[in-house]
Amino acid sequence: MRIAYYNHTSSVSGAEMNLLVTAAHYQRAEVTIMAPEGELLERARKAGLAAMALPSYNARLSRNPFRLAAGIIGMIGAGKQLSDAAMAGGAEVIHANSLRAGMMASLFYWRHRIPVVWHLHDNPPKGLVGKLIRVYASRAAQAFIAISEPVRVGFGSSSGPVHLIHNGAVLSHYSELEKKRYRIELRRQLDTPAGGRVMVIIGQITPWKRQEDAIRALQSLIQQGEENYLWIVGEPKFREENMLYLKKLKRLADELSVTKYIRFTGFRNDVDQLCCAADLLLLCSENEPFGRVIIEAMAQGTPVIATSGGGVGEIIEHGRSGLLYEAGNIPQLADSVRSLLNNDRLRKQISINSVKRVSGHFSIEQAAAKTERVYAQMVGEKTGRNKGLQQTKGVAK
Repeated sequence: MRIAYYNHTSSVSGAEMNLLVTAAHYQRAEVTIMAPEGELLERARKAGLAAMALPSYNARLSRNPFRLAAGIIGMIGAGKQLSDAAMAGGAEVIHANSLRAGMMASLFYWRHRIPVVWHLHDNPPKGLVGKLIRVYASRAAQAFIAISEPVRVGFGSSSGPVHLIHNGAVLSHYSELEKKRYRIELRRQLDTPAGGRVMVIIGQITPWKRQEDAIRALQSLIQQGEENYLWIVGEPKFREENMLYLKKLKRLADELSVTKYIRFTGFRNDVDQLCCAADLLLLCSENEPFGRVIIEAMAQGTPVIATSGGGVGEIIEHGRSGLLYEAGNIPQLADSVRSLLNNDRLRKQISINSVKRVSGHFSIEQAAAKTERVYAQMVGEKTGRNKGLQQTKGVAK
């Protein structure tokens, strides 16, 4: 099966990481990753994946009719070039890795007649814009992949089938000796005491990820005489508000007098190693669609404390393979940290159960195989339609 895997941006975030790791584990699909030239394609080539640079257009909603018209024209142009490339490459399925990619890919379905699957990593926007996207998608896409049940439900009904496929994790098996080495090396690199208790929060710096809650919980713990350190891993992307949020986080750390206990690391590629070096992972997001970093941490046996909304509850069994708390509830978050770090037996049991949970339900091999089955179904349906059309033409003659 020949798959054109389209991403509308070259920036790498959670959806793009999922694209790269899943495509690298296909057994039957031949994938060409199509995106604007930049970091995503550079990573694809390093991973040995076929890559093709295509221009995109980052259209923004605007009340200015000229800007709005320019955005629409730009998206149409990018959609046509994608259509041309997919047809020239003999693609049998176009896998659109975002809502915007899906809109561009489906614009010219009437021309390329290649089935398009939209990968739903997030809920559509609220309000009229979100409603219009849902209506268009329900009529334009031939299938959908949702990363969690809340995302599937939030997107609503559609004419094409919606397949629930959770993100998968590469189950890297680090020995205890390797984990100890990472613990020493990364703590030295991040100027953190070798014996200090470390919490890590990993993800894009953006308000809905609520890194500020981790900072406030850290202050609460320190005030109770429990010295902890917090690694905030990630960088602001895509929007100016995210840049401002990073500045807000640093001001908050100063105001709460906990700056010396926090390390802002920026974006890093060594997520597995960071999880090995930390004592636990925090996820403070409000309504997280899935939480790929959760399964990456759990795969290493790193205990996770995460918010209970969104798709997180499909990953963590509270009290067994992690702890859940209500988003924004700082006392509850601090108590959860305290209960894990002060209870060696609980921490060890959750660590063991976390590895079992991920290996049984969220391996990358499982995710890749399920996605390939979606492709096979779409290719089969297309072949059936084409045969039916040929037979109809034969009868007409």
